[in-house]
Amino acid sequence: MTAPRVFALHKPRGVVCSAVGEGGATPVYELLPPDVRGWFAVGRLDKESEGLLLFSDDAAFAQRLMDPGGVAKTYEVVVEGLPDEDALAPMRAGGGAMEGRVLRPVEVTRLGKAPRGGTRLRVVLHEGVNREIRRLFRAAGHKVRRLKRVAVGPVGLGELKEGEGREISARERELLEAALAARGAGAAARQTGISPSGRERSGGGSHRGARPRDSKL
Repeated sequence: MTAPRVFALHKPRGVVCSAVGEGGATPVYELLPPDVRGWFAVGRLDKESEGLLLFSDDAAFAQRLMDPGGVAKTYEVVVEGLPDEDALAPMRAGGGAMEGRVLRPVEVTRLGKAPRGGTRLRVVLHEGVNREIRRLFRAAGHKVRRLKRVAVGPVGLGELKEGEGREISARERELLEAALAARGAGAAARQTGISPSGRERSGGGSHRGARPRDSKL
């Protein structure tokens, strides 16, 4: 069986994640090599967001990477103002509702101050809801100025410049598959009440994941 191939692209701001341009914007597929343009996108980024986008020649593998709880996606975010711990607490706790789904906890780490009275943060998502990060910070009273995806699971943006891309290495693909396997084992353990180590969890019960959905962030 042939291993899935994966291509990593640094999407610039102003580029749309579609095969056809919208309002004169450049479609992301125009930035891909001709032999990659028929591959399947692993999630999306909205027009004003930038950073790492993955594409795979295997539709099933791309869907596994997009499934809730599949692999973590890491972002560097700049917001207006200085959000305090009370503003970040609901994101970290999860449990809120968005588009009929119960949100998973979001990992939020302060990186420092940004120019013009802003704040830099690292945000890690374990699911994908349309414009989730922007909507969470807007609800907390802090508009997102800049949003850049820097990693999908173990695959990082690295030194790719805007508009540049590369096919990931066999080792990176193995790490992606290992991350998916680890997530799958964890989900199965939550459903059965048995931990990945084989020990029974106290109070363990079934857990139903949300329906897979593509997202823009």
